[in-house]
Amino acid sequence: MNVLILGANGFLGSHLCYELSKKYNVIAFVTQGFDYSYLVNKENINCIEFTFNNIQSLDISSFGSIEFMFHMAWAGVSTSHKNEAETQVQNVIYGIKALEFANRWHIPKVIVPGSASEYACGNQIINGTNIPAPSDMYSASKVATRYVCQTYAMQHSIEFIWCNVTSIYGPGRNDNNLITYAIKTLLKKEKPSFTGLEQEWDYLYIDDLIYALVLLGERGIGGKVYPIGSGEHHKMSDYVKVIRDMIDPTLPLGIGDLPYKNKTIDNQVLDITALVEDTGFKPKFNFQQGIKETIDYFKKQGV
Repeated sequence: MNVLILGANGFLGSHLCYELSKKYNVIAFVTQGFDYSYLVNKENINCIEFTFNNIQSLDISSFGSIEFMFHMAWAGVSTSHKNEAETQVQNVIYGIKALEFANRWHIPKVIVPGSASEYACGNQIINGTNIPAPSDMYSASKVATRYVCQTYAMQHSIEFIWCNVTSIYGPGRNDNNLITYAIKTLLKKEKPSFTGLEQEWDYLYIDDLIYALVLLGERGIGGKVYPIGSGEHHKMSDYVKVIRDMIDPTLPLGIGDLPYKNKTIDNQVLDITALVEDTGFKPKFNFQQGIKETIDYFKKQGV
């Protein structure tokens, strides 16, 4: 059976590609101009370079029917690009082009990962039915992409699944997120500086996210919005203390050194009931297990 991934050479896309290739033939659409050498010559992975400008000209008829497709190609995911309006708005167009491609090749189901940050200013438990309350251009464009793609999918009888993904950590993620910053700074025996870290937050290990996405491809119900998280939440300060204690419990933490960017403290708490009931999802890693793997990864990188 065939599955297709748009953006297979990103952090999430590559992990998903490897996992799906264990039981499916994966058509991996890799973003032109970015490295994908680590996917080449892997069993059951077929790499095809693409851009959203040429995607409609690509011919995949030789592969036969496709069970489902993931749209993982999103521009401007790092913190430094999340308020670049032109970049983020372009993602809405990319979403429509992805759905048009799926319709052209009669792909019956499309899964797209959104973000829990779509509800950052709502101060509610995220359950898939909330009114969006984005805090930046990134999360606002996620909301817009969801609605235009849902509409297109409904008009063309495509099973469309949107996921509100919580914050992800794990080996291979090396941008300027809080978890990576804390690990790298503490491994250097330096003091990291933070806000008060009073937010209630849900962190999910990368392998558990990939497990959830595969289950949604196989068992998810079209038309539904699925929050994806660990099902647990703690204060951000608690996560940072776990990281510190695993590296060196004597190291200082600069919790409270920095002011909050906003007057309100945004929480990220997810209700994953729908995901569990429809797919049987159960996280395989708690935070202590996942963060140990992540710290070990950065140690091997020589940080």
